[in-house]
Amino acid sequence: MKIVELKAMEGANYYSRKPVIRAVIDISDWKGKMTKDIKGFNEKLLQLIPTFEEHTCSKGRKGGFLERLEEGTFPGHVLEHTAIELLNLSGQNIRYGKTSLWNKKKCEYEVVIEYVCREAGLEAIRQACEILNRINARKFIDVTKSVEIIKKLITKTSPGPSTGAIVKACLKKGIPVQKIDGSIYQLGLGCFQKKIQAAMTDATSCIGVDIAGDKEVTRLILSRASIPVPRGKVVDTEEEIIRAFNSLGRNVVIKPCNGNQGKGVSVKLKEENEVLAAFRLAETYDKDVVIEEYVEGSSYRLLVIDNKVVAAAKRIPPYVTGNGKLNIRQLVGKENRNLLRGEQHEKFLTKILLDPVALLNLARKGINLDYVPSKGEKVYIRESANLSNGGKAEDVTDQVHPDNIELAVYAAKILGLDIAGIDLVLEDIGYSFKQQNGKVIEVNASPGLRMHLMPSRGIRRDIGENIVEKLFPDGKARIPIISVTGTNGKTTVVRILNKLLRNKKLLVGMTASDGIYINGKILTAGDMTGPFSARVVLGHPDVQVAVLETARGGILRGGLGYDYADVAVVTNVEEDHIGQDGIESIEEMANLKSLIAETVKKHSYVILNADNIHTAEMAFHSRGRVIFFTIHSKNRLVCKHLCLGGTAVIVEDNIIKLFCGAEGFDICSLAKVPIAWGGKAQHNIQNILAAVGASWALGFKCEEIAENICGFGMNFDDNRGRLEYYEYNGVKVFLDYGHNSVGVREVANTISKIKHRKLIGCIGLPGDRTDKAVRALAKEASKVFNRLFIKEDMDLRGRNKGEIAQIIYDEAVKQGMDTKRLSIVLDEKEAFEKALEECKRGDILVVFFEKLQPLVELLNKKIAENGLNNNISLEVK
Repeated sequence: MKIVELKAMEGANYYSRKPVIRAVIDISDWKGKMTKDIKGFNEKLLQLIPTFEEHTCSKGRKGGFLERLEEGTFPGHVLEHTAIELLNLSGQNIRYGKTSLWNKKKCEYEVVIEYVCREAGLEAIRQACEILNRINARKFIDVTKSVEIIKKLITKTSPGPSTGAIVKACLKKGIPVQKIDGSIYQLGLGCFQKKIQAAMTDATSCIGVDIAGDKEVTRLILSRASIPVPRGKVVDTEEEIIRAFNSLGRNVVIKPCNGNQGKGVSVKLKEENEVLAAFRLAETYDKDVVIEEYVEGSSYRLLVIDNKVVAAAKRIPPYVTGNGKLNIRQLVGKENRNLLRGEQHEKFLTKILLDPVALLNLARKGINLDYVPSKGEKVYIRESANLSNGGKAEDVTDQVHPDNIELAVYAAKILGLDIAGIDLVLEDIGYSFKQQNGKVIEVNASPGLRMHLMPSRGIRRDIGENIVEKLFPDGKARIPIISVTGTNGKTTVVRILNKLLRNKKLLVGMTASDGIYINGKILTAGDMTGPFSARVVLGHPDVQVAVLETARGGILRGGLGYDYADVAVVTNVEEDHIGQDGIESIEEMANLKSLIAETVKKHSYVILNADNIHTAEMAFHSRGRVIFFTIHSKNRLVCKHLCLGGTAVIVEDNIIKLFCGAEGFDICSLAKVPIAWGGKAQHNIQNILAAVGASWALGFKCEEIAENICGFGMNFDDNRGRLEYYEYNGVKVFLDYGHNSVGVREVANTISKIKHRKLIGCIGLPGDRTDKAVRALAKEASKVFNRLFIKEDMDLRGRNKGEIAQIIYDEAVKQGMDTKRLSIVLDEKEAFEKALEECKRGDILVVFFEKLQPLVELLNKKIAENGLNNNISLEVK
């Protein structure tokens, strides 16, 4: 058993509305074997993972999976359950999984499981595969080790409590969240987006962070601002620190100049030998060491967000309480087993560290780790109160004196920090610092939030919500998303909408089959209709609205690149790409494309083709507000929809009309819409109606919609590669991206309405289409064209060279075309040139291209060489 493909789908996808891991597993080594056929397999599996008895499987009841094992099931199915259980044993709650045959010839199965932590989900599949292979090979297996590997990944890659609180607050408010890397997250979309790294935002001053990281510079700046701070000095030799110690009054704190989380900090030092030992320890963190006077009192942390103190906590150094039996080492070990304690910042409390600082502190008390405290005796492991070293916190937010609040806000302002943790030492936070010699001992950028989110005592504060309110004060975090899918017409629809929105001076990000466009300029060329390109647009800091072409392949292989669309458009569902990537029927294809209609919110709009049965049925599975479009004014579904007060776009007497219930609005005459070709281009009329419906959903008025569609197509670049039109020596040349039988039929039917002598086609199809799809295209082409040049795509997609072309040729002959009217010229550019040379004045040449630009360059070169222009008018029959 081996993994052929392994991928995480982060958004809603074909398999689930939640993120999933998808794997393709080759089980050829297990070919023909089921679990009951492998001696001892079931017994060994259940011995290793007894918790399988909880799995219901398809039986729908506890123990269902055990029954499937006894009956005999395939290894791919066992892999699914093993991966799920490894995640559950790692502390996650995973239930959904699905296994199906992917490639019968290659003995490949598709395994899908949901996940919470992406990296853990991927590793669970790998570990499950290894476990099953070792069972089959009768080798030693340590399931505990596999679980520990996954646990470590969860700890390493999942957000800590601080980041998690911010993410949770965003999701609660419906703000999209995307993990970029580590603890860096993008919150919101497009021009409204913000980035965070733990409790640091993209508005946090870089120089403020640098200053806060240098304790001596911080003390200097605060002192110059008349903020009370301890007296101190930076030293880098033992001689200097002894001189400073003697001048400060023999009760000092020593810490690294650049440090955090209490690392290397020793406090309340009174003897030279203690000072030297603490200096040497601090030196391991930074060559520059700060020595400063020790301030008597309790340690308080005041959290300042956007010039407001939103929380305050009293910090308590880590300690253990004796029971007269256990020594300090044992008592710390017992406390560290507390489920609230974890490594570093993974949980709300950190395990108590028995590091050199702790050992030095105990030694100063005259004890060590073997000391057994009496019952009830408290032993402080260290004097510094820091959660990162095992300390605890008590919420005191409601007790803070106004003077102390003012001081904390002032300190944050002085350093230029939008979020800061101000450390104050004074006897009682309820009294003014002025009355008790209170001092600011540190200012922290990106302060930890754990002590406020879950204090050991007192009220929990929702700091995540405070930070989100600071980032999005007016609540705006999303940009409108328009997503367009369907078999044909997607590109034209997104281009129409892109132009409408740009005409309104909005900065639009658009994805299409020819590239990613930002404000009309191409950012990346190529087929950009998948989730990656959608995320590029939604992550662009200038984009105000996103118009996304969302193709089948992208949805199937990567899911959606967004959470939901405000306007979802489905143009049609036809028999294209059937037999690819596990989609074996048009019903399955419709189910795939319906994803964008099913994931919308109640306030969203769904624009559906009422003339296409597979598209129309999506209305019954969507929560959004449906707008139908139809070229048949008497469409029964649309009539019923309007009777119920719905909205629809229709064509009646060659007029595009929009109806909201019984109320109708004229948009414009089809005669005024360039790409409608006087009403003859039926496929483009449907695209126009879809765009009209989407434009109405976006809030545009009828006059604005009419102005846009009547102007679309007047500019040469409006709809490149879609019935793109040239003239050469009296020959009308059309370049189109028709890549399936329906597309070829619609284009050919439209072109045939133009007066011509002969209709010549240059056709081909990608190699990943089924033989049935290839023959269907050849059949449609044979009906209309008088002459065919058959080419092939450069990317054969698994086919042999000439294989696709031969199928087209044979089918054309079968349909009655004379072989003299058929030519196979595999290279697309060469086929186009030969076809062009053969054309006579009055002919029409239609090329269904793979690569547009080389053909355009060739054609323009020929036009220029012959001193011709490209300005002609089309005479329609």
